[in-house]
Amino acid sequence: MVTGSNPRQYLAIDFGTSHVKVTIGAATGAPLTTSRSPVVYFRPEGGPDAAVEFDPGATLGLIVSTVQSALSDSDLAPGDIAGIGVTSQRQGLVLLNLEGRPLYAGPNRDMRAVFEGAEIDSNTMVDVWELTGHGPGMLTAWARLKWFAANAPDVYERARTVCGIADWIVLELTGELVMEQTLAVESGLGLVASGEPARALAPALNLGDISLPATCTPGSVIGKLRGKIAESLGLPAGIPVVACGPDTQSGLLGLGVHLPGATGIVAGWSTACQRVVERPVFDDTRAMWTGRHVIENRWVIEGNAGETGGTYQWLMSLLYGWTDNTSAMNMVDDRIAEIEPGSTSISSFLGPAFVHMANVGLRTGGLLFPVPVSFEPPDRIGIARAALENFAFGIRHNIERLNSFRGPAVSTAVGGGMVKTRAFKKILAGVLDCEIGIAESGETTSLGALSQIAASTGHGPSVTEYAAIRGTELARHEPDATEARVYEDLYTEWRHRERMLESFEI
Repeated sequence: MVTGSNPRQYLAIDFGTSHVKVTIGAATGAPLTTSRSPVVYFRPEGGPDAAVEFDPGATLGLIVSTVQSALSDSDLAPGDIAGIGVTSQRQGLVLLNLEGRPLYAGPNRDMRAVFEGAEIDSNTMVDVWELTGHGPGMLTAWARLKWFAANAPDVYERARTVCGIADWIVLELTGELVMEQTLAVESGLGLVASGEPARALAPALNLGDISLPATCTPGSVIGKLRGKIAESLGLPAGIPVVACGPDTQSGLLGLGVHLPGATGIVAGWSTACQRVVERPVFDDTRAMWTGRHVIENRWVIEGNAGETGGTYQWLMSLLYGWTDNTSAMNMVDDRIAEIEPGSTSISSFLGPAFVHMANVGLRTGGLLFPVPVSFEPPDRIGIARAALENFAFGIRHNIERLNSFRGPAVSTAVGGGMVKTRAFKKILAGVLDCEIGIAESGETTSLGALSQIAASTGHGPSVTEYAAIRGTELARHEPDATEARVYEDLYTEWRHRERMLESFEI
């Protein structure tokens, strides 16, 4: 059994879009172990078709069992864990009553409040975008609160406050409720310039019954692990618990992306492309978000390519009919990599593109290939290859938008679950036609969280210094010059066809 605390080991809890992940590791370097469990969502009885929730009690039990699994796999003694950190998906929300008990828990893809969001966007007296850097209204916490006020008054009348998913998990671990400011901004609950709670928005949107908790800076020690939950986890009480930044911004730290002008691509269930800036910078067209970095006096401007990992998992299930999509992806990876760029004559438009945040909605997509099918029959490997090229083209479109807005990037780094697909890394380097640094483990968010925990508990250098170290850990990938030239033409054609598809109404 591993004992002692040199190097110290930390435990990061990440509530993602599809899984709860628990990673144990040191402040730098590859994780020691990661355990993951799928999150169970459900559609509430009597709710709209777009409503999605999760059960807080069952989910807390899932977190406990995943922590226990990670501890068992790590072969560490419970006393070797020097700190715990929590991060989560953005736009996930929990409504709490006066006693701090959850009345509702919903993920980022709970779209029940489309009409309430449109009402917020049309309110000329209140500009949520200007204050928080985020929209449209339907993606903010305020829209869901308005939905509950209008459609579920029994829930709304008992609600006293709202917070992000990670904030709620920290509350369960410590008994202390605060909002991590970087996460708060992502759901419209925090002011992007200062990180303070956006308290003025509640009465302005006729939601004065809701009060917002105080905010804290990313990497703050919120409290100590309390006895009852510590016993369930199999850990000693009193371990410091840290509020880490949300998954995407923690991912930037895991990639070492912290200097102004650097670009970080976190390609997981969805893909965010973020450029670090030295002050809040706004896109006047509201196509891109403005957010906060986990490092002080740093902000980000973000383009989003939409669902990538989520789309790829769906495609693998469709093509192979397996419940274990990871096995399917691993099985076809080498065969996909063997295909020459453009040789399949298949163009994929399965969603990933430049997502204009002010005009989020359904688009026309699909697969294009020569017909009659007998001329050049498309197969599963070719379709999977075209999908990965689609993802890379969508990322390039976002990078081009950032470049047109802020100039060329000084560096580009990529992480997230998609980089575990070896073919995707090669395709992306060719499509972007530049050197990219890659966090090969794919556990980018967890890497950033581990470094935040260490910096916050006083066991190492500052979070900025950890970011610099993380940058040196990246594997460097250079594009193949011949493939890059081919992709230049393929990307141009993809953009042309994408614009044509945009003209079709669903």
